[in-house]
Amino acid sequence: MKRRLARHALRLCWAGTALAGAAGWAQQQQQQQQQQPAPPVQTQPALAEGGDYVDRVLDDSPQQARLDDEPARIDTGWPRGWSVEAQSTHQSGLVRQNTQSLLFSGYLDTPGYGTFSANASLNRDAAPVSGLGFYNSTGLPTTVVPYSYRNGSTWRIDQRSMPFDGGWFGHNSVGNINMATTPLARGLGRVYMPALPIEGVSATLERPGRTTINASAGRLGYFDGLNFQGFSAGRGSAASAGAQTQLTGAEDALALNRTDAAVQVIETRDFNANGVPGYAQNTRSIWSAVSWQGLAPWADSLGSGFGNVADKVGGMRVQANIARSEGRPSGIGSLAPRDAGTGAWVDAAWRGGLMQQAASVFYFEPSLRWGGDQLPSDLRGASWRGDISTRQWQLGANVELSDSVSGLRGNSVFGNVFGRWRFDSRDAISGIVAARTGSFAAQSVQLTWEHKSDFGYTQWRTDAAHGSDLRVVRTGVDHAWSVGETQTLSTSLAFEHAREQGVPRRAIHWGVLGTTPLPGGARLDLSVRGSNGVGDNETRFLSANARLSWPLGLGWSFVAQYTAARGQESLNPAVVSALTAATLSPVLVAPSSRSFMVALRYESRAGLASAPIGGLPGSGAGRLEGHVFFDQDNNGRREASEGGVPGVTVVLDRRYVARTDAQGFYSFPQVAAGAHEIELVQDNLPLPWSSAVAPSRRVEVRVRDTVAADFPVQKER
Repeated sequence: MKRRLARHALRLCWAGTALAGAAGWAQQQQQQQQQQPAPPVQTQPALAEGGDYVDRVLDDSPQQARLDDEPARIDTGWPRGWSVEAQSTHQSGLVRQNTQSLLFSGYLDTPGYGTFSANASLNRDAAPVSGLGFYNSTGLPTTVVPYSYRNGSTWRIDQRSMPFDGGWFGHNSVGNINMATTPLARGLGRVYMPALPIEGVSATLERPGRTTINASAGRLGYFDGLNFQGFSAGRGSAASAGAQTQLTGAEDALALNRTDAAVQVIETRDFNANGVPGYAQNTRSIWSAVSWQGLAPWADSLGSGFGNVADKVGGMRVQANIARSEGRPSGIGSLAPRDAGTGAWVDAAWRGGLMQQAASVFYFEPSLRWGGDQLPSDLRGASWRGDISTRQWQLGANVELSDSVSGLRGNSVFGNVFGRWRFDSRDAISGIVAARTGSFAAQSVQLTWEHKSDFGYTQWRTDAAHGSDLRVVRTGVDHAWSVGETQTLSTSLAFEHAREQGVPRRAIHWGVLGTTPLPGGARLDLSVRGSNGVGDNETRFLSANARLSWPLGLGWSFVAQYTAARGQESLNPAVVSALTAATLSPVLVAPSSRSFMVALRYESRAGLASAPIGGLPGSGAGRLEGHVFFDQDNNGRREASEGGVPGVTVVLDRRYVARTDAQGFYSFPQVAAGAHEIELVQDNLPLPWSSAVAPSRRVEVRVRDTVAADFPVQKER
């Protein structure tokens, strides 16, 4: 255990030393360059008398006050920054434990070797030993309880956008990462190739928009931890390699008659999905795809529209995929079965006139898998979707026919109709009616009324579902209140009445979501969601997170956070198709717990002592942050009843990497003022969720302002 702790500490120290050494070398190079004849110098921000910093341009947006004790000097060298945070957490519930954590993050932006980012956390738990204790002569336990200590850590180092000749760039990662995949792995429809989490290395060489080559290898594992994020390895090992290239057409992403092809191979060894001894398995999987975009056969020219070719009038895109997996027992004594499976699916999307359409056919044999993850299996069928929309109304329908490949399950027909009508700028109504036949026959309906007033945005919604031995009706209201420009407040309240297997059940669902600034530059973030049973029903759910951040000046800040988790959340009742159900992630029931964490953080102050992300030393900077959240009602807004997506990667300007925490929150603390690109990496989103908006967007950061960029993820209707 001491060796493991020392090894993790060595990794942390190596990451910090590497960045610090690189930063020092950068400053030395800068000093040497200053001895040479100087080229034309860009205008730097002016310094007033006394050395105080003066912005070149101050806009009229709300701006945070500058702390009087900030250092007032301009540094030289490459853009860089780092932060270190010490945390102490006390958790109570089924298990009482104390956790000490040390977190480090840093970045260095070089002109010739890309951007280096490092993130590391070292955790140490102290929990009572189960079943052991000390007792006095009366048989009562004493205050001395034996504790066991568990060490865990996560760490990763990324190098992005390393330039090469010919317009090529390299991206490398090491640590607790996700295996690299090709861009076509996200596909067009609802079946994606998952990116497996590993403790290892990955490398990608790409010529943007044309060719990509990747390779990954490491130990399989999974991200765990409720209050802090750890990584558990030991589920076997995996290695993969893949490539994607453009075969025909121009390099432009919107070019007509463009064809791309991709292939990815992954091999796992000694993988044990359920953790039962003796069931380890070796698996080899291969996937390939071909994508084409151009004019639809019935179109003469490409018309207007936003987005890719398939979103424009007369445009069309088709992608064909095929996957094959073979599994065999690992070792002579393994009880794991030998299996093999093949899957094929074709997705197409096109637009003609007002209607946007999509269709797919799919065939998945039993036991089909992708490395250590399951793909849809024992399912075949076809689906179609049409959507007509204007600025005032929207109307669409979805139909899916499916059957079992093995014949063990009957066929199924799924269909839904959805629509939305906006009366004026303040009021709109929408509804969804869905039905499914077969062994999981059910019907559901959702009705929504949206209203904007001087008090904010209100949404009244009623959901109802009827199935075999199950009836559910939930009605409630979500409201986003009109508060100050630097504040947010949303509330949610709903009542649910259900009957399952003849037993009635009633519950009240509620939630509060808000942010407010406090004196001294402090800030309070609050997110609480819960449900309470009514009458004889004792079912309870609670997910609470309150976070207080308080800047102390000179780069120091104090953070306090309270979290609570209890029970399992009851989602809005809705009927889904067989293919959607086959891609749903398993529901993990988290143990009940409460925790309180305090932290002390130090970070280099970008903009004066060092350069902000994406800018020059001394330039004005702001903050960019946001949430990745499950958009349950598909309206693009984050309500108090909707939770965050943990462990998702967000990339700024294709160079700087951040990861969402347990509440789906990400942050870039110091970003240069101006336009930037923020991108959500969808590889590790839980299926069948995908980004509801374009995964990449432009944002404008203002001097000393905090800009929020949220990413809603949705399931297809």
